[in-house]
Amino acid sequence: MIKTIWYQFVKGYVKVGLFFLMKKITVYGKENIPKKGAVIFIANHQNALIDAILIPTTNNRNTHFLTRAAVFKNDKIAKIFDSLNMLPIYRVRDGLNTIEKNLAIFEKCFNILNKKKGLEIFAEGEHHIERRIIPLKKGFGRIILGTLQKHPDLEIQIVPVGLNFDSHLVYPCSATIYYGKPIRANDYLNVKNHDSKFSDLISVVSKAMKQLTLHVDDFKNYDAIIEKLENNNVDYLNPTAANELLKNIDALPEKDSRKKQPTNWFYPLQLLFKINSFIPLFIWHKLKGGIKDVLFTNTFRFALITTLFPLIYLLQAIIVYFIFDLKYALYYLAACVFLGVVSTKTTPIPQ
Repeated sequence: MIKTIWYQFVKGYVKVGLFFLMKKITVYGKENIPKKGAVIFIANHQNALIDAILIPTTNNRNTHFLTRAAVFKNDKIAKIFDSLNMLPIYRVRDGLNTIEKNLAIFEKCFNILNKKKGLEIFAEGEHHIERRIIPLKKGFGRIILGTLQKHPDLEIQIVPVGLNFDSHLVYPCSATIYYGKPIRANDYLNVKNHDSKFSDLISVVSKAMKQLTLHVDDFKNYDAIIEKLENNNVDYLNPTAANELLKNIDALPEKDSRKKQPTNWFYPLQLLFKINSFIPLFIWHKLKGGIKDVLFTNTFRFALITTLFPLIYLLQAIIVYFIFDLKYALYYLAACVFLGVVSTKTTPIPQ
């Protein structure tokens, strides 16, 4: 009971953080999510931790998700992550006993599915910035097989998910989450005589994912294709339209026909937000240069939005309280929230 309350509280706080991180989050296909039974969400992975938290915060299933083991190195942090339904997944680079550790994690996954809860897996096996679905790893197939070997009567549904961003690294980006039609995993896996490569299962899931996000298959000419798509106003948030534009790539004009940036009427308020947020923004710009993997940019930005920014505003409100009184301190905090909303929801993405 306590763990459930804690999980729901953190889930709510994460939603608030996402609200101030992203201009807009739109969800499609929620009707495709089974209301009960074992379900595995398999999504593309292009925005580090942001991908992981977008799925459990946009559906009502009790969802556990596999996370790279490196973030579990601190015992205290590991306990917190465990309370939030996060499970470490180990890679060869994490040490010689990774196989043994993963077997224990797989056992937990078997139990989660048997209890008819949700599991979130990034089957590409790594995050990447390319707008494509890279070959899926067979780990999720092994989890399904292991579960069905122990619980042969269990039905497991796979819900493919497409995570789409207009810009992966820029603040404030927008996202669309597309939940595809569920795939009954039992139909693509013979428990008694299984394919060790899980070819059929991987094929059907990969095909479904490629319809839920833009998939540029020609990686050799990837940069040229992306440039041409952007010159023709591709809408990354609409995978159906984006993939249709991609099909006709050869017929598209070479000339840049992108629309000009409209007048930013909210700039004075956005500037006021930056002035009011000088201290956390200064710290952010110092930290930003040290981020080794650029795909963690929004992850670090999210961490500061949910911790440093409100802390600094609170300290500044205390100063206002001592100079004036409580009423003006509360007015100041309300102004901070207002300016934060305006900045997040109106700042244009650079073209």
